[in-house]
Amino acid sequence: MASSILTIILFFIYTWGLGFTATYWLKKPDHRGERFFLNVGLGLGLFAFLIVLLNLFRIPLDWKIFLALSLIFPLFRLYKLYTLKPWHFHLPKFNFKLTRTNLAFIIVLLIFAVSLFVYTKGAFSYPYLEDEDPWGHSTGVKYVAMEKDAYDPVVNVYRETSDPVISYIDPYPPAYDAMLGILHQTSPDITWTLKFFNALIISLGLIFFYIFVKRFSGDQNKAVFAAFILAVIPSYLSHFIWAMALATTLFFPAVYALNEIKDDKRWFWMALVLIAAIWFAQNISQPLKLIFLLLIMVLVWSLSLAKLQWRPLIAIIGGTALSFIWWVPMIFKRGLQNFISYYTIGDQAEIITGAGSGAGEAVGSSLWIKLSTLWSVISNPGGSSARAYNLNDFFIAKGQNLINAPIGIGIFVSLLVLIGIILVLLKYKSTLTDPKQAWLAIAVLWLIYGFWAVNGSTFPFSIARDSFRSWMLLAIPVAMMAAEGYYWVKNRFNSKTLKLAWFLFIFLGVMLTSAQQKYELNTAIWPTSGSFTNPQEPFEYAEFFKSIPFDTKVFVYSPRDKLPLGLGAFSCLWCQEVIDFRENILYSDVNQLYSFLKSQGYEYLIINGAMDYKYLSSKFGANETNELLPQRYDEIFNSGKFTPVVQQPDRYVILRVD
Repeated sequence: MASSILTIILFFIYTWGLGFTATYWLKKPDHRGERFFLNVGLGLGLFAFLIVLLNLFRIPLDWKIFLALSLIFPLFRLYKLYTLKPWHFHLPKFNFKLTRTNLAFIIVLLIFAVSLFVYTKGAFSYPYLEDEDPWGHSTGVKYVAMEKDAYDPVVNVYRETSDPVISYIDPYPPAYDAMLGILHQTSPDITWTLKFFNALIISLGLIFFYIFVKRFSGDQNKAVFAAFILAVIPSYLSHFIWAMALATTLFFPAVYALNEIKDDKRWFWMALVLIAAIWFAQNISQPLKLIFLLLIMVLVWSLSLAKLQWRPLIAIIGGTALSFIWWVPMIFKRGLQNFISYYTIGDQAEIITGAGSGAGEAVGSSLWIKLSTLWSVISNPGGSSARAYNLNDFFIAKGQNLINAPIGIGIFVSLLVLIGIILVLLKYKSTLTDPKQAWLAIAVLWLIYGFWAVNGSTFPFSIARDSFRSWMLLAIPVAMMAAEGYYWVKNRFNSKTLKLAWFLFIFLGVMLTSAQQKYELNTAIWPTSGSFTNPQEPFEYAEFFKSIPFDTKVFVYSPRDKLPLGLGAFSCLWCQEVIDFRENILYSDVNQLYSFLKSQGYEYLIINGAMDYKYLSSKFGANETNELLPQRYDEIFNSGKFTPVVQQPDRYVILRVD
């Protein structure tokens, strides 16, 4: 418990310290609370950027280095303040008054707290990691925590392929796993670290969203309402553990920094770094959508001001170019075709790189084929959960939903959005070019882009890859337009009673048709990996892993090393010795198995009939596995070298290595 509290404190020191250091001389909100959390948001992006930068120069990703980098300048300023004017030195006084601004910010903090409560309540309602992605992230987190490196080790079995040893670092951008890995260095419980900080990052995004909408619109009331709507929309980020949480959250401080460039060009460098950080947070498809949103924003600014806003534009282009400090080493390490194959399929990679071009093809034709193939990769709406949507999918939110990318908005929120759209088209149509109204034009165009991206499988022409992953991006302009619709109607009433009645009507309606469904989804017991053949298995395994110390070495007979890693134990997925042994595990007798486990320091062995057969037969073939696996089991049980400690007949056995 103490280490968990310490790590939470360290997280805020890292992020606030980095944000304070980078923007000390820049104008920020006058309100202390907003300024603090803006520093946290900016520092979160700097944290992600520094991970890649330090790793590039082979500086260890050690929590003490990040602590030093985040505290050097704040401590220097504190020292200077004390030594120059010691008689004026004092800690900031707490002088709280319940002003409108303070009240608005308190409401936003409550929204944040409720969001964090709901997400953590759901995440900790089961002891395991859900689905496949979080198990994969646990491997990257453990690797960074132990090796203090974000480059995937180039082991022999993977040297000539595009397959990574670890799923979510190298060539996958490493910021999410590396950030959690650094936090895991001071928080020994990896499951808690993953679940809590994922929920914290998502919930902090609501505060960052409030700060940017307030600055965008100039109206703190609309910003509060928009933050409330974003928090309750079912389709805005569940507590699912994946890099999407960080990439989407970083969008808000990036927008804020870009907006500030118009008034103070010194914000350019901060915006540049934040945009690079978005590219470092998640794989290409989602950052690309976020970049499109930023380009739309700059286009509207340029039209409203009748002048190209070249600094924000160059910040977007430059931040994207800066992200090549990650991509270029990946291309050199894996080769261009293997690198592209990681994001596409083989024939597409050959076309894009030219490896599959015939000698007789014309240059123009070949270039056109390459570009059209590249666009088909970028705009392919497919994915594991892609499908065509109908109006009910938008208007009627459901508690039974996807866990990684939930869909649905809710009928009351949808009606507010429709009011906002009608208002913009009828009332503000002629004034959208006014710089003061530019934020509405941006919200409308973001809404159009998001709706089109979501409906990639419905519309004849798609503009974004993985349409089902666009729902959380659509939620952003939905929240902004819903706030505009709500306040337009409210301002039609002169009576305070009618205004209160309108608020209660909308609040209760939104809670019943959006918030309740989001709560149901995010507090339900979610399923986990398909590797488990019985729904009780993950609970049973978790009970065993709780009974042994953190990082106890546990070997799974089938190649499922993520199982012990995700439940707090350890198995070296990336170690060459382990990979080599697994290459011939079915042909290794019990003496070879025992000798290997002892030499590597493993204390427990897990054998699971269904799991072992599934993975071993895919590698060695069904006939070979059917013949040899029962023999290996008999050898293990009759050898006297292993003692059963947990037995679930006909399912699995956990044995102590004697």
